[in-house]
Amino acid sequence: MTLYERYKRLGINLSQLGLGRGGAHRDYFCTPVGAEVIGWEGADGVHYCFVQGFGGMVFAVSPANLPGDHVHPLARSFEDFLRLVLACGHTAALEQAHRWDRDSFNAFLEEEACDITPEQRAALDALGDSLGLTPMEDPYGCIREVQSGFDYARLRFRPEYNRLVPEEPREHVRPAWKVYLDGDFGPRHQGRDRPGKEVRLDARFTWAGRLWHVPAVYLCGQGLVADFCMEVEPKAIRAFLEKWAPWIQGERKFTPEEQDQFHAEHPQTVSFDPGMEVNGKELGHRGGTGFGWVPVSCMPPEERSAGCQQTWEAIWLMEHYGLDPERGWMFDRRSFSWATKGKPALRTLKLRMGQYPQPVPGPRFTVHGPGDAVPFTHPVTGEAHTLHVVEYEPQTFTPEQLANMEDGEWEYPPCYTAMAYAVTPDLPRGAVSLQDCGQGDRPRRKAPPDPMGPTSASSVGIIAMSRGPAALTPINGSEVQTRAACSALRFRHTDEIQWRMTFYRKTVKDLEIDLPLPQS
Repeated sequence: MTLYERYKRLGINLSQLGLGRGGAHRDYFCTPVGAEVIGWEGADGVHYCFVQGFGGMVFAVSPANLPGDHVHPLARSFEDFLRLVLACGHTAALEQAHRWDRDSFNAFLEEEACDITPEQRAALDALGDSLGLTPMEDPYGCIREVQSGFDYARLRFRPEYNRLVPEEPREHVRPAWKVYLDGDFGPRHQGRDRPGKEVRLDARFTWAGRLWHVPAVYLCGQGLVADFCMEVEPKAIRAFLEKWAPWIQGERKFTPEEQDQFHAEHPQTVSFDPGMEVNGKELGHRGGTGFGWVPVSCMPPEERSAGCQQTWEAIWLMEHYGLDPERGWMFDRRSFSWATKGKPALRTLKLRMGQYPQPVPGPRFTVHGPGDAVPFTHPVTGEAHTLHVVEYEPQTFTPEQLANMEDGEWEYPPCYTAMAYAVTPDLPRGAVSLQDCGQGDRPRRKAPPDPMGPTSASSVGIIAMSRGPAALTPINGSEVQTRAACSALRFRHTDEIQWRMTFYRKTVKDLEIDLPLPQS
């Protein structure tokens, strides 16, 4: 499961941080083609998105800017983007960073830091604690480094936008193969680092029931880049698409448990945490980006006849490494920092493949107030536990809090229920979470629609309790970790909320292998 999928499942409402959920499936005239909207800032139509063909890179779209200045990259990965939000307290500084020097950027942050509300601080704490993230050390440097090497000509727009900003004709010439530290699968220069020196390995191994290829690593000035290519049987892709067709085609809606199962069964989704060791020293994992390839034989007939094409990066990559396009693939490019002051001579290279904990559906239950206890059996270990309700209180956003959330176009539901709970015997942090089984109420439009703006809004998720997860509660004479959960947002309080437990476990053992280096 990717960090973005974990973020969406948490359902944390970050409207007060500039990441509102409204209009997630519609866009503005200047939103790039292939965009997936992450969130809306709530002013001037500013929104944040991924763009197909750019891996996990996050972009800001600013409709109020002048033509040609509407879209700017902010971070190479969703993890870096969230760490930028944690560092700046809001998305506003990120969206405007391209027009400022460092002093202006820092002055803006200092001024805004004085205005952070308790609700914003609670949302920032919940975001960091839930996903285990820390603020970016140098947010301005991170943003400008991404923007300095970006090739804006690669972005594609709809015809109405191109009429405003005519696209200059470009020759479709395949560029030279270059790989940069912290880069995606495109050929453009990333920051000041020079392209890495390719070291062909052509390594293969089996892990998590899949055949993996590590065709090459790249030695850069500040670290190492490794390409991972996971091979998938076409029949597995076809079986998956056939089984889940009613959900994929929208004929059936996912339950939360079905959504977990969908991602767990997806043959091209393996949530892995790689580690690299060079000459006996562990490298620091910087992050990565990836995408999948579905062979034409697995596509529905209507897509084949329509000449459906996938990203040129995948074709380019398969040609470079000699991979079979009739197979299914997941491509993942990861970067690592050197453990030494300079680039070392490569003598030994060890790879560790680890798995992020996977969700396991647990029981559903209802409670009504403090003191309620819910016995349950852990679905993985079979051990008996009890959930103890410590606090349980319906709460409502104040008008001031709603004003920070709303964008003038949508009215957001203000009611939610906050719960603090403890588990005995206690479980490790991150081993269990609670979610509202309901989807909550959708925002309601307050004004006539803007013809250039979004026309619908998605459901709103939960917000975080002010009670921190580090608090302890005495239960039966022992100090037990206190956990927090919040219901979905609704326009009216409800007496009956059905909660569901989700547990997390590793299903695949870690693997360590020595990667073969070419003979010198």
